[in-house]
Amino acid sequence: MKIGGSFFRSKVAQRIFFLFILCAMLPVIVLSFLSYTQVSKQLKSLSLNRLKTSVKAHGMSIYERFLFLETNMQMIASGDFKDNKYLPEIYSTDDFNKKILQRFEGLALIKTSKELNLLYGRFKDLPNDFIDKALTIGDDKTTLVFKTSQNRTPAKVYMLIKTIPDNTGIKVLVGEINISYLWGIGHDNILPRKTDLCIVDQVRKVLITSFPPTDDLLHQVTVKIDGTTPLAFKYKDGENTYFASYWPMFLKSRFDAPSLNVILRSNSSDALVPLSNFKKTFPLVLLLSLWIVLLLSIIHIRKSLVPLEKLKEGTRRVAKQDFKNRVIVTSHDEFEDLADSFNSMSEQLDQHFVALSTRADIDRAILSSLDTKKIIYTVLKRMFIFFSCDSISVNLAVEKQPNTFHAYISTDIKVRKPFEEFFRITPEDKEILSLNSKHLIVHTKKNKPGFLSKADNRTGHLFLVLPLFFDGVLKGTIALGYSKEKSFSDNDLKHAHQMADQMMVALSNSSLVEDLEKLNIGTLEALARAVDAKSAWTAGHSERVTDLSLKIAKVMGFTTEELEVLRRAAYLHDIGKIGVPLAILDKPGKLNDEEFNKIKDHPLIGLRILEPISAYEDVLPMVSQHHEKFNGKGYPYGLSGEDIALGARILAVADVYDAVVSDRPYRDGWVEEKAIKMITEESGKHFDPKVVNAFLAAI
Repeated sequence: MKIGGSFFRSKVAQRIFFLFILCAMLPVIVLSFLSYTQVSKQLKSLSLNRLKTSVKAHGMSIYERFLFLETNMQMIASGDFKDNKYLPEIYSTDDFNKKILQRFEGLALIKTSKELNLLYGRFKDLPNDFIDKALTIGDDKTTLVFKTSQNRTPAKVYMLIKTIPDNTGIKVLVGEINISYLWGIGHDNILPRKTDLCIVDQVRKVLITSFPPTDDLLHQVTVKIDGTTPLAFKYKDGENTYFASYWPMFLKSRFDAPSLNVILRSNSSDALVPLSNFKKTFPLVLLLSLWIVLLLSIIHIRKSLVPLEKLKEGTRRVAKQDFKNRVIVTSHDEFEDLADSFNSMSEQLDQHFVALSTRADIDRAILSSLDTKKIIYTVLKRMFIFFSCDSISVNLAVEKQPNTFHAYISTDIKVRKPFEEFFRITPEDKEILSLNSKHLIVHTKKNKPGFLSKADNRTGHLFLVLPLFFDGVLKGTIALGYSKEKSFSDNDLKHAHQMADQMMVALSNSSLVEDLEKLNIGTLEALARAVDAKSAWTAGHSERVTDLSLKIAKVMGFTTEELEVLRRAAYLHDIGKIGVPLAILDKPGKLNDEEFNKIKDHPLIGLRILEPISAYEDVLPMVSQHHEKFNGKGYPYGLSGEDIALGARILAVADVYDAVVSDRPYRDGWVEEKAIKMITEESGKHFDPKVVNAFLAAI
């Protein structure tokens, strides 16, 4: 797994990371400190206890050696010295001599005459009063005497013992003890490893030592004596720290000698070697712990923050209305559940936005055109895409043909024009749709209801049928066909109902507008006929002018809206003749100037009649200018060229043509060829040449 670190740009990641480190490392450091402290205490305590045990054991060993030496001397003292020259025969073997040599530096007899007879080894540097003191030994006493020259270490140790009285005059057997054997040092070393020995008496006099004792050490030994219990303590000697323990060895009762203090010490660094090793390994352990914590924290943060980063990116895409991309999280935890919920939400939002877009397209189709077929085509295309169906059909009831439906069916979105057919349904089918006015799911494998067209039956076996009711009357159905099984969610049904209702409203509005348009056109036709009916000679004139004007305009490329404006203007172009006396309109002869002026007033009269109607504002120029001439010699304004409205120029051609080919009271109608010739000759004079060319193409 690639860990990476880009997610550390996140403040949440940084906060979790440092919190993780704090929560993990702080206990480790605290526990390590406590462990170090406890280990230090335990090692110190163990070292002191071990030293206390060792000093007691060593002290007891020394005491046992005193006892053993005493036994040896008692055995020697009980023997026969043969004229004071030899040891008893029993002790004269080489093995015995070797053993004696190991334990004593020398053995001698002291007579009452103060004569010193050497039995074994040697005696050197005896104190002057040594013999006098030796002869004072009691009959029942064995005495240890410590005597050495001033400031000499180690001190010599002597053992004296009363001999068996005889006639030789020998009183005391004295031996100089081998201090290496006695104290357990040298080749007879019995000291614990890395341990130093010091023996001092009651007055701080050092008998033997393997290290230079400090005054502080000697002071603590003499001050802290407490019976026979060995004591332990720590002291400093220069830059070094030592653990020391001593054991007071009482000799008075047995050997009539002063007490001795056996001291053992060891360097604290040697005692705390495990702690020293712990100090060395502790930073490594701490560093290893830190790396492990870092690794685990990064893995944990990545596992948590990477899904969060994906969800964050997903919300950004949703904010940009990109609902197609899905957030993929495989963390097998709540983040994965959250990602699934997020994807579900995105999918629903996508459906809602697509539904809104589809409904907006239908709205635009309604607003841009109220043509029923255009609305149907838009609904077919958008619902086909939105519901991902295999077919869709819009079935509309045919007016004045009960139970007959006109089906518009689309099975391929690429085909622009849908397939159309007519089919009939039974009253029973109407009853089924009435009972399921919201929607109906039909499986055609089970039954084939009549409200589905034959084409529907060929494009699928599962249909979602949406009845279209208006004022309780069935106006049609929408059928979504699927070739495979499908379950419809509440959102699917909700969107389907909304679009069906919207289409029903659109078709109803379209029908109303068509009815209004028909009413409007009918009103215009009725008004035109009323004007034309004023004179029998002009009957049908306005309708014929309208038809011809529209033909000319279509040749010239007029739009649908422009054609509608022209249609209204053509119907109403002569409405001003209402103000012209019938006698003038039906006069069989030539009009005089006064009568002709009356005729010339009808464009302005029509203008005044239509001016109050705001809906006819765009037809006013055509009505008032349809008698203007291209050369400027027309009426009522004398306009020329393109100053004349284009619709008026078209009306001028259509009006004159219909007037000359129609019978009038004062003449018969012209033949078509003569009328066309006249209009052609007047091109550029009376008529706009472009309009004339379009006229010639139209007829």
